[in-house]
Amino acid sequence: MITIGTAKWTTESAREVGKRFIELTPLPDFIRMEGPYTYPDGNDGITSITIFKYDKSNCGEANGAIGNLYIGFYGVPGFRYSLKLAAGSKATMKMMGFE
Repeated sequence: MITIGTAKWTTESAREVGKRFIELTPLPDFIRMEGPYTYPDGNDGITSITIFKYDKSNCGEANGAIGNLYIGFYGVPGFRYSLKLAAGSKATMKMMGFE
């Protein structure tokens, strides 16, 4: 399974975001993190996309750990994020009734 994390912050807050990123507690070993990939987003500042991969059997614990990761950025002016749980094509086909 994967969770896609998207975060945005103002350019004025970039230094504080970087400082807090360095101080983050590492994720558990069963979560593989790809990214963050960042890009300037016009007047919205900076956008970051991170993909977290983990086994379905660890879904609850993984989502708790990922959520706690973003708590480290609370209080940064203009910082906001969203987390989206996503399934692969095999699981999606099964949900649609195709075995």
